[in-house]
Amino acid sequence: MKLEVNAGALPRANTNVPTDVPAERLYALDRKPERMAWLVLFGAFTACIALWILVPVLGYQFLRFSTLAQNSSIEYAPTRPDQITPVRVSLPNASQPIAVIDLTDIPENSRIETDPNENSRAIIQLFENSNVFVFPDSQIVLQEIRKPQFSVSEQPNRLVIEHPRGLVRYAVAPPLNLSDGSKARATQFLVRTPHFDVWLNPGSYRIQVTDQGSQVSVTDGSAAVRSRDGSRELVVEQGLRVIAEQGKPLADPIPAAQDLLAVNRFQDTLDCAPNSTAIWKCYIEQGGDSGDVNGSIGVVTLENREAVQIKRTNSGQNSAVTGIRQMIDRDVSDFRTLNLYADVRVDSHNLSGGGYLSSEYPLIIRMKYKDVDGNETEYVRGFYAQNDTRNPTANGELVPRGIFVPIESSNLLASLPIKPFRILSLEVYASGWDYESYVSNVRLKAE
Repeated sequence: MKLEVNAGALPRANTNVPTDVPAERLYALDRKPERMAWLVLFGAFTACIALWILVPVLGYQFLRFSTLAQNSSIEYAPTRPDQITPVRVSLPNASQPIAVIDLTDIPENSRIETDPNENSRAIIQLFENSNVFVFPDSQIVLQEIRKPQFSVSEQPNRLVIEHPRGLVRYAVAPPLNLSDGSKARATQFLVRTPHFDVWLNPGSYRIQVTDQGSQVSVTDGSAAVRSRDGSRELVVEQGLRVIAEQGKPLADPIPAAQDLLAVNRFQDTLDCAPNSTAIWKCYIEQGGDSGDVNGSIGVVTLENREAVQIKRTNSGQNSAVTGIRQMIDRDVSDFRTLNLYADVRVDSHNLSGGGYLSSEYPLIIRMKYKDVDGNETEYVRGFYAQNDTRNPTANGELVPRGIFVPIESSNLLASLPIKPFRILSLEVYASGWDYESYVSNVRLKAE
């Protein structure tokens, strides 16, 4: 006998399934519940394994890369305490900057600005003992000042400073030696200017940013520099500097010492016309002895070199000064060395030695400067070829007649009894009766 089964009459065991599912489909599902159970079990096992792996990994990454922002301390550092020019600090989310005079804690993302006044300076001490010295008319932003949150992290401290304008000295501290013989956490120190990024190793660095470009000088240590467009990277060693000019590729490293003179050549930069705007300017001063004979100044080629000739004849033993001057007006408090170089030649002079008061030589180099208190003083060095009448020669030096003699000063920042703070001008002149002298290759180098 054949049993007829009406599919539509099969019972619906799973009452939660929608009624529009065909009865044959429901029957198949009800007959294989073990498949669904295995799928659920396998999914749960996979999720368990994933969590077992991911939770420790994510936890380790959190322990490794989590950081905490650190405060820094800033202090007003005037050169003349009697003249207060506060430093402006803009705190994060603040509408107005605050004026800082006393030691103040500031957070990450603070902006520090100094005024053009030479008394407006600041020292910032970072949490890991590095120091940042901000000079007048400068601006920086403490973009990131962070350390790892957990001691198990091997990541370095991270310091990122935006430096859009001015002169700043960075003293990057080395990791300290701990009591257990290990070293403290290292620091990644990044300074970003409009023209390059520079990573600073422990040492001392001078970074200056102007409208024309940026430069970094390495006093101690070494730095890695990368142009902002990523087109070039290089390492700058101690005693070198790198310049990135606006719109030009990153240049090769050059010696860190820089000439404070705008130009040391004379051709096309020397003009003796009244009201001249030339870099080197002529000047003539008659003394108080009623003389009226002026000397002459001219650029000549002598011994295959460009030189300035300073000459005076037929003086009738009346004194006069004939010379050239270049205005400098540069703060040198950030430099460690300052040296004067020149090639000097004295051909003739009829006033012996340095004259009656040791102030009249046939060739004199004079640097005018201000000290830290704003007092004006000068460094003078005279040269002569004869002293037949044995006049005094204080600050004078006897040189062979008729040949160029290279001269070099000692470090003027260390040797002068009154230390220079701001260089005002450099003059090369002759003083006395008749004289004929030459000067070439004048340089005033600071590092």
